[in-house]
Parts: sequence; structure tokens; C-alpha cells
Amino acid sequence: MNIKIKYPIKHIFIFGSFLLFFFVFSCSENTGNGNQKNGTSTSNLSIALKYQVYCGSCHLTPNPKNITKTIWEKNVLPDMASRLGYKFHNYNPYSRNSMEENLLIRMRDIYPENPMLDSLSWGQIYDYIINMAPESIPIDTLRILRNFPLTQFKPEGISLGESNDAGIVNIVFEDRSNQFYIGDAGGGVYKWPTPFNSNLRFNSPVISYNNIGNEQYFTEIGIMNPSEKSHGVIQRRQLQRWDTLVKNLHRPVFTEIVDLNNDGKNEILICEFGNYSGELSMLVESDNGYEKRIILPVPGTINLEIQDMNQDGKKDIVVLASQGNEGIYILYQTVDLQFKPEQVIKMGPEYGSSWFESLDYDGDGDLDIVLANGDNADFTNFPKPYHGIRLFNNHGNNSFEEEWFYPIYGATKVLAEDFDMDGDFDFAIISYFNHYPDSSDQSFVYLENLGSQDNFVKAYTLIKPLHEQWLVMDKGDVDQDGDVDLLLGSFVVPSSKDYIYQLNKKGSEKINLLFLENQLIN
Repeated sequence: MNIKIKYPIKHIFIFGSFLLFFFVFSCSENTGNGNQKNGTSTSNLSIALKYQVYCGSCHLTPNPKNITKTIWEKNVLPDMASRLGYKFHNYNPYSRNSMEENLLIRMRDIYPENPMLDSLSWGQIYDYIINMAPESIPIDTLRILRNFPLTQFKPEGISLGESNDAGIVNIVFEDRSNQFYIGDAGGGVYKWPTPFNSNLRFNSPVISYNNIGNEQYFTEIGIMNPSEKSHGVIQRRQLQRWDTLVKNLHRPVFTEIVDLNNDGKNEILICEFGNYSGELSMLVESDNGYEKRIILPVPGTINLEIQDMNQDGKKDIVVLASQGNEGIYILYQTVDLQFKPEQVIKMGPEYGSSWFESLDYDGDGDLDIVLANGDNADFTNFPKPYHGIRLFNNHGNNSFEEEWFYPIYGATKVLAEDFDMDGDFDFAIISYFNHYPDSSDQSFVYLENLGSQDNFVKAYTLIKPLHEQWLVMDKGDVDQDGDVDLLLGSFVVPSSKDYIYQLNKKGSEKINLLFLENQLIN
């Protein structure tokens, strides 16, 4: 397949760092020298401005109060100094990588050789952050008391077999076959409820799956762990014929196939999550094959939707970037396959945005956004009270404002659907980075929309939590009874403290998937 790559004039990379398709924020550490040196005094306002200028050049600056003092000192600030080209103590950002990885990082100038600030400015920024950072952020142990037993859904644990230790990395419901397509970390692809012995095997995990006409598209991530290497591929199957559509993708995690300009040919949109660098790319079909265009050069793009956001009759792209400059971007289609990007929701990198869905929540005719925040890997792995689900109301012209927030530690994915069929949107949420054992029942949370200003949702959790780490989830009426069911996929990292906790709770029980059958219609 002939692939040509077309880059925009200004290919500006925004950087961050991540694990799997989870993000973190690109800030850093150092040991301060005090904000008064040689008789020089700098006001808090001017130091705060320096913090914004130096540390907010590529993303919203984290609120110093959102991260504990110890984590700032040991984890975040050291890397931040290196990203500013400031050499501090013995911190070496290249020490944990291979030679090949470091070469790619150096090529992208992630850590400048020349400092962007002097030692006085760094010391002032350091002290400003450390003086504001709390010693600790307490765990909310009362959260478990707000939940009600989940009775609307009947849980059924499903095992891929005792010999299958690969975690689940992808679940997609296919309406045409009324099946869930499931991908595991070992490159296996399964269908359910079809028996699991009917499967496909790929060289790397299939993170995204699409079925268009008589064609199936399988997107392989290439490398699961954070990397600047580009080994992702998209395989296409037409009946029994296979071909490799595109290679050298930078850790692709989501693919959408759609005719954006209504010319009868499908474009292929690819969220190349990447690591320090990444992008939203588009494959455009021509007589000579496919041309690859970079349409949003930011890392951490993780999912997207096609909507007409300005109601001009053209298909626009709504995409979530989940690291670096986190938030929701709208790429307005101006003329044929040309896009004007606008960031309409901005989040600080400590929020760990992980998924979004658009919906007309208030019924006013424009699309609102529900966003899951909860990636908790990398530098700041501690329970964050500001993680959870946020509803952003569209006040017109795609001007979004946060309307409500529901806290859930480590919220990973949210699905909006009228699950109880009462005319409004409810929400199914999984939490991969839940806090064990204080809120282990919240690995899955169902929020029923009550339609009330004062008490807008009611939370339900499983009666007997399975204590799995649910990474992926999708919805569909798999039993064809008229209501919408759910399928959850578990990805447990061996030797982690959560894994050990779960083994103690489960014994020898092994569950890869959890089917939640909606009992609303029997």
C-alpha cells in the first residue's frame, strides 16, 4: 500500500508522558534555593507569573495544591527542570531508556541542552510550588456510603481460560453481528457470545476495531509501554483477503473510518497516542494509494467523534488529547478536508483525562461533553479527589462550562446512555486506577440520572465487587431484548499492590470479562 505523509507547515509537538493509553503531566522537580537571594525579593505575583510562563508554555500549569509536597519534590519537579533545560543535581531523564529510545527523544528535543531559565528563577518557582503544596491529601473513606446496591444489571463473570493471562485492552460492540469484539494484550481477538475458540492472533495488541461494509480494520498499537518508537499498523480484511494498510504508526489507540467530505471515499482518522510526541492523523485515499496528513500534532489523542459542531453542514472532528495540553479540541472542517482546530475545554495535566462522549444532556439542541478524568500512572500515582466525571454544558457556539462533577478515584471511561429508558442520560463508569481497599467497590459505578437540580444522580455499585481493574468497556443490546447491556474487560498488572490485594480477596478465581445484563426488560 502506497502511503505518502503530508505534514502541516508548523509541526509543533506538545509533550507529556504515559502508561498504556493513560497519560500524566509533563512537569518536574528540583531542590529550591529560596525565593530571596542576595537581598533580592520577588513578589508572589511575579513568581506565579514566572510559573505560568515557564511551566505553562505547553499545557495548563498544575495547581500546586493538587499534588503532595513529596511527589512534587521527588517525581514531578526533577523532570520539569530537565524539560526546561535546567540541570539539577544528578537527575538524568535518559537513565531509564534504551539507546534507541533516547535517540528518538533527543531528536524531538524533549529535554533542551541549553537552559530556558536561570538558577534564581528556578529557585523561585521551586519554592513557590513547595510552599503551596500540601503535606498530604486525605483519602475520602466516606465515598462508599453514598452508593446503593446495583440491581438493574445482572453480573456474569467470564473467563478466557486459566491459561490466558493477557489482560483485556479493547472491547467494541458490533451492531451488525450483535457481538462484542475483544482484544487482549497478547494480540488475540475474540468474539462474544461466540465461543472463545474462534479467534484471531496479531503481532501486537489490537486496540481499535472497525467494520465498514465488507471490510474489517484491526489497529495494532505496536508497543504497549510508553515509547517514541512507531511500530503500530492497521490491518484490513476484505472477505478472506488480508493486507497491511499502513505501518509505522506511533502507538495508535483509536481509529475512525468515515467519509468526511461526502465524495464516496472513506477517510481513516487515527489517534496516534504516542508518548512525548503524538498526533491525530488522517489517511486520504487517492489514485496512488493513501496520503497521510497530520491534522492535530499533539500527543495523547485517545478518542474522537464525528459531529457537525457549528451546524454548517460539514463534518467536524471532536477529539480528546489526554496528555500534555489536555482537553477537548474541535477541528472544524472549513473546505474539503481542511480543518481549523480550536481547544474548547482545557484541563490541567494532573487531571488525567481518559475518555469523552458528546450528548445533548439538557435537550437544547447543541452537544454537551461528558469527560472522564482519572489516569493515575507515571509521576503522580496517588488517589486524587478531583478525579471523576465532569459534565460540560454547551452554552452555544461551543462555549463549554463545567456544570457538575461526580468524584470517582481513577475514573477511566464513561458511557452515556438512557439505560433505564426514562428519557434522560445515565452514565456507566469504570475506574482502572481505583483506590484499594478504601473504595474498591467503585471499580464500576452506575449513575442514574434523577433529573433534579439538588440531587442530580444516584450512584450504584456491584453488590459483590469482583475487585478487578476494569480497563475497557462498551455497551450494546447483546441479548436483543430492547435494553442496553454492558461488557467490561479486566487488565491486572501482576505484582502490583492492587493485584496482590485482589488475589487475597478472590482466591483462585479468574475473571477476564464481566457481562452486566440489563434487567429492565425481561
